[in-house]
Amino acid sequence: MTDARFRRTASWCAFGIAALSLLYAVVFLGFVRTDAANTTASALANGFIGLSGILATFVVIAVGDRVDGAAGRWLRVVGVGWALLSAAHGVSAAVSDAQGLATSAISATDPRGLATFGLAGLWSIVLGLAIRSGTSFPRGLGMVALVDGVDLLVLFLATATGAGTLVLVTGGLASVILGPLQWAWIGRAMIEA
Repeated sequence: MTDARFRRTASWCAFGIAALSLLYAVVFLGFVRTDAANTTASALANGFIGLSGILATFVVIAVGDRVDGAAGRWLRVVGVGWALLSAAHGVSAAVSDAQGLATSAISATDPRGLATFGLAGLWSIVLGLAIRSGTSFPRGLGMVALVDGVDLLVLFLATATGAGTLVLVTGGLASVILGPLQWAWIGRAMIEA
């Protein structure tokens, strides 16, 4: 695949992640219940996480290529790592929910969202810092990435410590505002490259 075609594919994947984040928020906040009465909604929400992780592998490679240098290599390697771990977490949870299988309270593939929230947050912070120090991405995207990264790290800590209200606040920001904004902006920047 040529570089231009790969960037275009990555841009559409970034738009897909933004849309899946919003769909996740609607399904999770609107239909998932803690009493496990609606496993279909939970399976769907987890499936969105899994698909987002798969799509993210394209985006993080294209972003790393555009950032270039040591920061670009780090963004590619860590990005693919967190994306695949997040995909494994989402798919594993979706299959368990869909088949009514008992699962551990802590995911073996992504304990307490270490990859989905923690590593993704660290990735966004590094991206934000790289953009702010001068890349071909818009500087405003750098600020969004920094704020999203901090929010995701706080979400990971809230999830790890069981701080329910903080999980709802930071998770809501991540899935409804910051995440979709960051991924859609990355998608647009990739198309304009």
